[in-house]
Amino acid sequence: FFPERLRPIAEQYKGLGYINNCKYGLHGPIEVISGQALKVLEADYKASYDGKAPKQCVEKLHFGLWGEDFFLSRCLWQIHNITRETEGALMCEAHCDCPDWYWCDGDRVTYHPFKRTDMYRQCMANSIAAVSKA
Repeated sequence: FFPERLRPIAEQYKGLGYINNCKYGLHGPIEVISGQALKVLEADYKASYDGKAPKQCVEKLHFGLWGEDFFLSRCLWQIHNITRETEGALMCEAHCDCPDWYWCDGDRVTYHPFKRTDMYRQCMANSIAAVSKA
């Protein structure tokens, strides 16, 4: 994760509800959501009987086996009409048609979450080197 790469993107999309990080929908390695969108989501949680789930989203979506990232995206976009745009520079991973995800060769904000420390460190080094060459 490269927070310094996120700052200009967040500024570019200021006023937007959330930034979609993949053309297939919101994916878990990074989720950029505005404070206003979080307030809407918080109100939906508070409306539920125990405060543990967003009431309207649970009642109106047929989510079955969705992951939390897909559920959150559909909840914000379809139920609460929160604005969104897709920004490819946020993330690179295999499930978003980013062929070089494994090599981390570029200037993305985040890459596929590696489980091993050595692989994570190599990813960071590769991305820093690629940006330095550009």
